[in-house]
Amino acid sequence: MHLVSLWTAAITAAVVFLAGSWERIFRMPHWFANPPQSFELIASQTKQSARFWIPLQLLFLASFITALVTNWSHEQVRPYLLMALVCFLLVTIPTATYFVKEIIAFSKMTADTPRTPELLKRSQRWIRWTTSRNILQFFSFILLVWALLNRHQ
Repeated sequence: MHLVSLWTAAITAAVVFLAGSWERIFRMPHWFANPPQSFELIASQTKQSARFWIPLQLLFLASFITALVTNWSHEQVRPYLLMALVCFLLVTIPTATYFVKEIIAFSKMTADTPRTPELLKRSQRWIRWTTSRNILQFFSFILLVWALLNRHQ
């Protein structure tokens, strides 16, 4: 169970990182290409994204908690799991408190919403900071791989 839970958490973390990076590289530039007109793309993809991201995040959370619990007694693995947990929290807390709120606000804007300097700053800030989530997702994945490698020693 120890290794299975670590493998599951690592694979799920890899999917989260790859899907987040793909979305950041290929979808989000279109979302923010011409605010607020381009925000219609966000609105049209919100349900599809939620059906993908919510189960994936729940699967990652369940697999990570299982890995943490089943491997807690392994001192060589615990630091990697705790650092991965920190990365996960540094992604999850801002996502819940900032990113989701903002993306919903953007998705509700109509094409005739004024294109103000503040709106452009908000959208640029959102896209810039979402890149940091991808980086932290990558670190979570790497830390779980290191946990796996240290578990085999």
